[in-house]
Formats: sequence, C-alpha cells, structure tokens
Amino acid sequence: MNRHLFQGTVPYYARYRVPYPQALLSQVCEQAQLTGAGRLLDLGCGTGELAIRLSPRFQEVTAVDPDAEMLAAAQQKAHENQVTNIQWLHQSAERFSAEPNSFELVTIGAAFHWMDRPSMAPRIRSWLQPQQPLVILGYTSIWSGNADWHPLVRDVVKRWLGEKRRAGTGEFNELAGPHELVLLDAGYQLEEIKFQHPQAWTLDDLLGNLYSTSFASPAVLGEKRADFEADLRATLLNYNPSGVYQEQMTFYALLAIAE
Repeated sequence: MNRHLFQGTVPYYARYRVPYPQALLSQVCEQAQLTGAGRLLDLGCGTGELAIRLSPRFQEVTAVDPDAEMLAAAQQKAHENQVTNIQWLHQSAERFSAEPNSFELVTIGAAFHWMDRPSMAPRIRSWLQPQQPLVILGYTSIWSGNADWHPLVRDVVKRWLGEKRRAGTGEFNELAGPHELVLLDAGYQLEEIKFQHPQAWTLDDLLGNLYSTSFASPAVLGEKRADFEADLRATLLNYNPSGVYQEQMTFYALLAIAE
C-alpha cells in the first residue's frame, strides 16, 4: 500500500470520520459467536476504531497498520480509554504472518481495497479458526452515496484535483472489482449486514471529513486547499444556505466464512 495515502490526515481522521454504528458491531459479534476468550486481528487498523471498540470481547487483539501516524493516534486513544489488551504492529497487512487457526475474528475496516486482495484472502482463511469469519466493513462516501448534494461535492473535488479520483500521490484504482468476487474466488461464503445511519453535516464537519480522505487530504490539495475550501463552501451554501447537509449513510459488514 502506498504509504503516502493518508499523509497529514490523522487529526481529521480521528475527529471527523463517522463511527460504525454500535448495532452493526454488536450484530457482527453475535453472528461470529464470540467466546470472549479468543483473539482478534484487525488489519489496516488506522486510528484503532474497530480494535479499541471490539477489544472487550477478546482476550487479545493484534492491530496492524503501515502508517506510523495512524498507529500513534490509535495507541493514544487506547491509552485514554484504558485499553491494554491490544498489540500494535507497524507493518503492511501483506507482511504480517500468523500461525494457522490463530484468530476467532479478522476485521478490515474500509481498508481491504488498499491491500493485495487476491493474496490476502486465502492467507486470512488459514489464520482463522474453523467457521469463524473475516469481516470487511465499510460505508458510503461522496463517491457512492446518493444524497442530492453529493454530485456538487464531487464536482468541486474534480474541479481542483482533476477528473480521476486521487489516492494519495497516485490515482484510485476504479477497475479493482468488488470485494465479493475476490472472496468468492478464495472459497468464502458471504453474508452482508447493512445499517442505515442518518447523518447531518455542517460545512466544517464535511470539510474535516474530506481532509481525512486519501483523495482530498491537505497533502493532496497542497496550495489549492484555500481555494478548494472557498469553492466548496460557496457551492453548498448556494445550494442550501442553512449550512447543514443531510444524508442517509449506509454502513455494511461483509461476513466471509471459509467453506
């Protein structure tokens, strides 16, 4: 994974990303039939949201991420929440290895698309205990959401950063294909859980969320940042002068169990 994907995003990531609904995480844990004595592996853990929130349900947690800044923020959050059963590893998912049947659950939150999925899917299978799931979590963004103001935001992003969606110092791979095909090819059976979450954004919160992304981070915007921000504010206020923008976010968990 490109280490510059999230350069400079950590303060925005920790503050402006919308957390996974508790009901979604609870249903995942229920369907995984967790014992409370198992181990969790969280790959691409970022600022630790999944690892920290799921940690009470496990004896041990291993959280892996290639971004040192993200890991530092995650460790600080764990310390503040007095969570002590997480081992934080600064490395890519592709470089991580484990003994067979090591984990009761493997989670990847909005990060599987950055990984070498065809090689990771079968490796993760071997690390899981029999009949236990790999869970891929994610949610709609301005690229996939259907709020009537989303196209306005996309237009502003493209106006300042070009037609092709950025991903750090490179471009987003639009041709990678859905996770489902990769997982089916690796011999998993799939089940999906979805939760709708009403979200109201202020302009400041929306900008903070955009600055947390790989496609509109402060590093990607560079000297265009002030003009981008002014354009986005003017565009959205022209559309809705209230300065509050509603959407129905869809959060999902894709449960993949080896056949």
